[in-house]
Amino acid sequence: MTTAAVPRGNGEEARPDGRSPRSVLGKVGLILSAFGDGDLALSLTELTARTGVAKATVHRLCQELVACEMLERDGSDYRLGLLLYSIGLRAPRQRTLRHAARPALENLAQALDSPVSLSVPNGSELLCIDNAGRHRNRAGASIGGRLLQLHSTAPGKLTLALLPEQYPLARLTPHMRRMTARTLTADRLPGELVRIQEQGYATDREEHRLGYSAVAVPVRGPRDGAYLGALSVVAPSARQNVPRTLAALRTASEAVTTRLSVIEAYRAEP
Repeated sequence: MTTAAVPRGNGEEARPDGRSPRSVLGKVGLILSAFGDGDLALSLTELTARTGVAKATVHRLCQELVACEMLERDGSDYRLGLLLYSIGLRAPRQRTLRHAARPALENLAQALDSPVSLSVPNGSELLCIDNAGRHRNRAGASIGGRLLQLHSTAPGKLTLALLPEQYPLARLTPHMRRMTARTLTADRLPGELVRIQEQGYATDREEHRLGYSAVAVPVRGPRDGAYLGALSVVAPSARQNVPRTLAALRTASEAVTTRLSVIEAYRAEP
């Protein structure tokens, strides 16, 4: 009988007995997964503490990962290498969705003069696979960035509402942080998710970052209408026009679904 894994504090999984995987591949996975969204670099000591793997083993594996460009040296610390990013973009589902969404993202960012992001469910997180807009590096999600505090962002709350089985609140609430004074508390979140399910979109009114608000709508598959990801716009609260932004987002989302349909039809041709 296999033993179920239990979540670590940073969203990763470890065995209940606290021991690390015996295989080299399992230990490499723990090292690469140890980097959180806000971690530019981690020391050998931090990697050892987060993985539970022996320090000498972590050091040896990090040296090998640097050699194959999956990690990079940052002084005495380590950071994720660009090879991981380039490999991730080759994943068929994400590559196809990113290709289909790119024109819509660019048009939307230009029309609204705001950062636009496309995020997809990734385990217990959201992964930003593309963005557009002049101010995307200041206010929007970075490509490859992970959203961990899903309850405080528009795309995060949208995902919680539309994928309740993959993102159960019982697992989320113990790790919820109040990012601002406006961040929803655990007792208010369920009601918010019901409203999102009913209205079909989500908003973030300075719940993640003071001075900025966001709106997110789902991108759905052309065949079964499955939720593929969240298309979101973030802007300074003073100039965020929710009805206008929502209308533009819905038009862009429909365009992405239509383009996905065309791509699938083209690939299905003999």
